[in-house]
Amino acid sequence: MSARSTATVDPEAVRAIVAEVLRRMSATPTDGLPAATPAPSLAAVPAATPVATPAAASGGVLLPGRVISVALLEQLPVGTGRVTVAAAAVITPSARDHAHDKGLVIERATAVGSPLAAARVPFVVAHAECGRDAATRAAAIARAVLGATQLPATGLADVVTALVLHASRDGARGILLTGTPAIACVLANRAASLRAVTARDPAALATAAAECAANLLVVDPASFPAAALSRMAIELAARPATEPPAPLAARPAGCGCKGH
Repeated sequence: MSARSTATVDPEAVRAIVAEVLRRMSATPTDGLPAATPAPSLAAVPAATPVATPAAASGGVLLPGRVISVALLEQLPVGTGRVTVAAAAVITPSARDHAHDKGLVIERATAVGSPLAAARVPFVVAHAECGRDAATRAAAIARAVLGATQLPATGLADVVTALVLHASRDGARGILLTGTPAIACVLANRAASLRAVTARDPAALATAAAECAANLLVVDPASFPAAALSRMAIELAARPATEPPAPLAARPAGCGCKGH
């Protein structure tokens, strides 16, 4: 058997190699090697900054309808990011999809202390002396406004008298569908408890209602789309109570003249 040659290991060389490796591992950037970046601690990681969403940035709208449909959501003012609906309101699947697509937040009001409950006032829907589809229109409005009461159809004078009683007794607001809106307004405004307005289009009616702090909208349903009627009724029902303008404020008993 021939003898195998074995390499001789120099202990000093081994120590030198180990020392060089350790030196390079602990080298600083000034040594030509980048220093290892220490892992950040949890305390050093900043908290995430909240991002303002359109729903948080824009104002909310009270939507006191019994059924929340796509048609109602499409009537919301431009830029609305949040709506509050009644706790028992039914939100249709298509309305949920529409809200999701538009980034609209729908939240339910609580039973106690909710702004929706605070905004609720009695609301009356009536119709008299108009087309045969008025009953259908009135029923649709009554379904859209939470807690609305629909009056039976009788003569115009009788319906206005009923509206006067509701307004004087519990501060009710309402909408009257009639084919003779001018006559209805004259009859209604003879009573101190009613401030009735009418117009030929939704924009003009909204302006008139705001100027007079109206509590009764008198409209010819033939001139207004069904969705517009429901939207105007919802807005009137949810509007905060406001004082009427000074010229419309109630006057003391007696006119003060000396002619009689």
